[in-house]
Amino acid sequence: MSQFDPNLDSTAPDTAIMVEGVDYDRRDAKSGLIAIVSIAILGVLVVMIVGVYWLYIEAYQRVDQEVYAGAPSQELQAIHEREEENLHRYSYIDKEKGVIRIPIDQAMQIVANEFGEGKVSYNTTSYPAKPEPPGGAAGGANPPAVQPGAAPAAQPAAPPAAPEAAHKAGH
Repeated sequence: MSQFDPNLDSTAPDTAIMVEGVDYDRRDAKSGLIAIVSIAILGVLVVMIVGVYWLYIEAYQRVDQEVYAGAPSQELQAIHEREEENLHRYSYIDKEKGVIRIPIDQAMQIVANEFGEGKVSYNTTSYPAKPEPPGGAAGGANPPAVQPGAAPAAQPAAPPAAPEAAHKAGH
């Protein structure tokens, strides 16, 4: 066993247990080395944070590019090519009835010429939009139940506007 010797070191704290041949470390901490290591660790940490953020942004942009604005699949490209081909060439739709497909540019020119000459054979009259019932097309939160085979209820007609009211509304 070792013996306690109070005269071993006069600079030792009073609570220190002195053991013969063993002494505490008398060197100061190397503050420069601690500062360098701390700055290096903080630098590596900052570089890692910036690197991970950059990788996230790059990956996000790549996914965004591929999903929303990226190259379409091979099937979609084939569909677009087939549609373009059908829009810009002549072909038979029904050979027996004599129905043919003409290029879209020529078809638009024919329709424009017919419209300019007044030979339009289809309806070009514009109609006012029908008012939608309250609550949207479904007719509100609790639409009335319609019995099968029952005629729909008639809407009451709006009274005609008085000539004076129509005249005042125009001014």
